[in-house]
Amino acid sequence: MIYKTYPFLMPPAYPDYNIPPTLYSLLESIVNFNNPTQIKIKDLALHGREKIFDFTYPLSNKISKQEFECLILNHFLMRRIGYETLTAFKIALDVKLNSIMPIYNKMFDMLDGWDLFNDGEIVTETGENSLSNTSESSNTSDRRYSDTPQDNLANVQDGKYITDYNYDTDTGTVSSSSTGADSRTIKRTPADKIKIYKEFMENQKSIYEMIFNDLDSLFYGLV
Repeated sequence: MIYKTYPFLMPPAYPDYNIPPTLYSLLESIVNFNNPTQIKIKDLALHGREKIFDFTYPLSNKISKQEFECLILNHFLMRRIGYETLTAFKIALDVKLNSIMPIYNKMFDMLDGWDLFNDGEIVTETGENSLSNTSESSNTSDRRYSDTPQDNLANVQDGKYITDYNYDTDTGTVSSSSTGADSRTIKRTPADKIKIYKEFMENQKSIYEMIFNDLDSLFYGLV
């Protein structure tokens, strides 16, 4: 056989330990090693995530930590880590998440309050305006006449010599007020809610894709 003639061509009986392991291999060892109840592949991330993410990092409270970590592990499940040991990989992952998540948390916070099937069914905007105006006026007319000579004008003013006398007083109050209310009701149809929900999902997916792109540098190049 060719291997007897050229033994150096014989394939190695052991794996090349210079090639980093995949996340799948690491999770398989973490979760199923000496475990009589073997965990299925689809649940490896769920059961092994706490051994990978055993450090603190900022995460928006609008996002489930369990869901967030499982998404990352499942996305890179068949990728090889870019470090010789799991410890070195976790250190790099710790530094990376603490660096990028403050930015992405702001994006996740912007998606808060999108309870599409309960909130926003009917939106009513109501405004009220009022106007009030009050004015008062007073007018007095004192008309006195006497045939007496002009040099006795003082007697006319004090009422001693008066031929004709008219004293008129006119006092009035004018007030006005008006009150108005404006309202607008917006009803969203099922088609509107579907459109909004699709926009929400696309925005959330876009955020995760950006996070995956930032974490890609922690993994071995695709082969």
